[in-house]
Amino acid sequence: MSLYKSLFRATYFLPFIFFASFPTTTNYSLQSYSFGSGSVVNSSTTTYAIEGNTGSNSGQSTSTINTTIKPGFIQTQQANVPVISTLDNGGGLYYNKLHFVVDNQANPTDALYLISVSTDNFVSNIAYLQTDGTLSSTLLLSDYQSYGVLGGASGSLIVGLNPSTTYYVRALATAGKFTESNFGPISSVATVAPILNFSLDTSTQPAAPFSVNLGSLNAGQIVTSSQTINTSISTNGASGGNVYISSQYGGLHSPSTNYTINSTSNDLATVPEDYGAQVANITVGSGGPLNSVNPYNTTGTQVGAVSQSMHSLYSSLNPINNGNGQLVLKAKTASTDTAATDYQDVLTFVASGNY
Repeated sequence: MSLYKSLFRATYFLPFIFFASFPTTTNYSLQSYSFGSGSVVNSSTTTYAIEGNTGSNSGQSTSTINTTIKPGFIQTQQANVPVISTLDNGGGLYYNKLHFVVDNQANPTDALYLISVSTDNFVSNIAYLQTDGTLSSTLLLSDYQSYGVLGGASGSLIVGLNPSTTYYVRALATAGKFTESNFGPISSVATVAPILNFSLDTSTQPAAPFSVNLGSLNAGQIVTSSQTINTSISTNGASGGNVYISSQYGGLHSPSTNYTINSTSNDLATVPEDYGAQVANITVGSGGPLNSVNPYNTTGTQVGAVSQSMHSLYSSLNPINNGNGQLVLKAKTASTDTAATDYQDVLTFVASGNY
């Protein structure tokens, strides 16, 4: 008889259930924490990087109209969302550009900013500010610009825009890796239409027709008109504007005798006869300045010639409002001139905005 001994090994599996919860107190709850991904390391190139972690909470974002707080460790590394703190059309002067200032929201000094511009509130028309101030629908790495390049606290200009058009502007920030923010709040303002206002009168005649009387011209006597010819120009032209003058006859002409006292640029005290114009006074409401142009910016007995060609009389290199100029006429005749009672000239004034 054989004796067999059987050995039995029993293995029992007891179920264990693990529970976890976010650390909390009566008043506070930590809604996000994470674990490193073991042997997985951050992967990067000179331009991009990927940062991995495990277990980060995927809870919902908390947001208002102007701010958003997202959960998770990665979100805490994002750049602060910048704001377009100022967007203006130069007080109603800018027809082809806008001025803006970025509030950098205390981002690091090496942060870069992307300015995005639209005419339909970013529905489909979206462009990006380039380093020269113009816009492009193609996004380039160079469009990310430093706070200093964007003018700092003084701001910068968006140029090459269309008149009478509303533009919407927003900005985002990025600094180093893992840091690009969302776009900030949208600001909007409209460019204006090009403006050119011009008026003409004399010191004694507020409405046309206008005439200036030189009185009797006695030989050897310098005569100055008692009336002034007044012009006023207002323009938002980026390069200001000009007022021009021309003469029908290029001098004082007598139709009855067909004799003309020619107009030249001279000192009437040193020539036997002449006729011309001299700027007496200039005032400016705002902008400018408005300057008289040679040869009319003279004094004393000197005059500038008026000819049948247009010549610049007043000039401004900047937008100007109510640039007013007062002009006088001066003449001198010689004893050899043909006597007549109908000496006359017709002066034409033209204004232009330099857009």
